[in-house]
Amino acid sequence: MEREVATLDLRALDLAPGAATRLRLRVPAIELRSGGSDYVTDPASPEVDVEVGRSLSGLHLRLRADVVITGPCWRCLGDARVPLAIDVTEFQAEGREGEEFDEDLDSAYVEPGRVDLGTWARDSVAEALPTTILCRDDCAGICPVCGGDRNLVPCDHAEETTDTRWDALREIAERLERGE
Repeated sequence: MEREVATLDLRALDLAPGAATRLRLRVPAIELRSGGSDYVTDPASPEVDVEVGRSLSGLHLRLRADVVITGPCWRCLGDARVPLAIDVTEFQAEGREGEEFDEDLDSAYVEPGRVDLGTWARDSVAEALPTTILCRDDCAGICPVCGGDRNLVPCDHAEETTDTRWDALREIAERLERGE
């Protein structure tokens, strides 16, 4: 079993320019909040592949993982399990200590001698989340009239497609069209 690592000690890798290494590690549990709901990874501490390479210009980092995020479906509030493929890279230029942060040359996850793997993995999973988290692509959702789960019970209630707050403006538009 891979060890759980929140922070990777780069000094322990002792990479010379031109050298690289690949590690399989577990990162701490990833918990996210999206759309007002809480989501977690399954398993809680996912395995990630981390590649670290050193060149004369700096550190090249790559994080890859296949994770499943679980939590409530946005339409029916049932359990949703969304597989995500993570493949992200970071670069940290050599000799930048003490200089102003430059997103092209600096990584937000690299500090002198270490990489904040837990934060990098969490942020990568958050960026990979779909725009809507559903239990399945064709989820019918909850009926806005009776509150029944349309995936389990057919519901004949028609959805109201208009917002009643616009009725006054709609009446004015209709009167203008009639020339009143």
